Amino acid sequence: MTAVTAPRVRMDQRVRARRIAVRRAAGRRRLRRLVVVAGVLTVLLVGVAIVYSPLLSVHTVVVDGAGTEQADVAQAAGVAGKPIVLMSAGAVAASVEQVPGVASASVTRHFPTTIVIHVTLEPTVGTVTAGPGKVALIDRDGEATAIVARAPAGLPVLAGAPAATVGSHVPVALARLATALPPSLRARVSTLLSLPSGLTALVRGGPQLRFGDGTHLAAKAQAAAAVLGALVAPATYIDVSVPTAPAAG
Repeated sequence: MTAVTAPRVRMDQRVRARRIAVRRAAGRRRLRRLVVVAGVLTVLLVGVAIVYSPLLSVHTVVVDGAGTEQADVAQAAGVAGKPIVLMSAGAVAASVEQVPGVASASVTRHFPTTIVIHVTLEPTVGTVTAGPGKVALIDRDGEATAIVARAPAGLPVLAGAPAATVGSHVPVALARLATALPPSLRARVSTLLSLPSGLTALVRGGPQLRFGDGTHLAAKAQAAAAVLGALVAPATYIDVSVPTAPAAG
């Protein structure tokens, strides 16, 4: 049996050219996609390298308003060496506000390598002993915020509290009473005590102030200041446990 070979049909040149053009166009599209992907990856890699480079890392932490707590604030911030672009100012402020004695904090970035932490401290209302030759400063919530060698003038001693360390607490009623005292009266009070009969203040060169329980302390403190200022004869005590009916004797 003899094999028969079919004659070859020549492709039209225009069809052939069209197919080649289609293949070349598809190749160019694939190449463009690869170039775009490579470009995006390059930009991302360069961006990550810049963000994490020492050029945009926190080198300087400036603490404003923290007094003796500056080192504690900087440590609590925990941003040294970290990318400044990725830093959350709110998160850093929240960490700083956990430092004893800090009432509030705000954080600002100064590119490329500096942050500034602005701190508002809790007011100091009294002191307690912190060991030989040391006193602890107490804020309005009864928390010891710092240890110093000498107590600032015009602050009462909160008596009866154990030796304090930073972050420890004293009876809050004493701290609240110290907070309630008008500054002029607080400067005259040497000691605050919590006695079985109630909260008591010892006035330098003056009568004992008896406040009773820990309620209505602001009104009681105002009444005590008013009666003390109006005394025309020596007294051994002023009782303001009922602030609307103070008594002296």
